[in-house]
Amino acid sequence: MKKSTKWRTIIALLLMYIAILMNWQWAWGILFLLWVIPDVLTGITYFIEPIEKKENPLLYWVIVISWILMALYSISTLFIDYEQFYY
Repeated sequence: MKKSTKWRTIIALLLMYIAILMNWQWAWGILFLLWVIPDVLTGITYFIEPIEKKENPLLYWVIVISWILMALYSISTLFIDYEQFYY
């Protein structure tokens, strides 16, 4: 069996390391979007374990909406300085 190199995964992992080091909160928003888009298309999301929309619709939508809200919040850090609200 031939192994394939997963370049997209390797690049994404490297970018996440850079995002952590640079404190780029918006990068997490991109990652959340990359998680949620296929979940909506397939009707299955993964959070600790697979959750199917047809079997657990409420839990499925709570997770999917959570990913979307976290994505929006994270991406909004490009435009809004939330630290100003703490001081």
